[in-house]
Amino acid sequence: MNCPFCEADQLRNSQYRAEDFFRLLLLRLPVRCRNCQERSYVSIFESRKIQRESRLRHGERNRRASD
Repeated sequence: MNCPFCEADQLRNSQYRAEDFFRLLLLRLPVRCRNCQERSYVSIFESRKIQRESRLRHGERNRRASD
């Protein structure tokens, strides 16, 4: 999944806001681009994929730091 603003593939899940309520009912979750910091919405399934990829990247960074 790429950012709709800058096309970077560095998305992360964003914090919920009060105005997100109706989108959450439609199973659209907020994500934020690590590159341009823009916020957008994706389906719950895409959000889970982004979360998994983020955990993998974070784990790789921790492993490299400990070597």
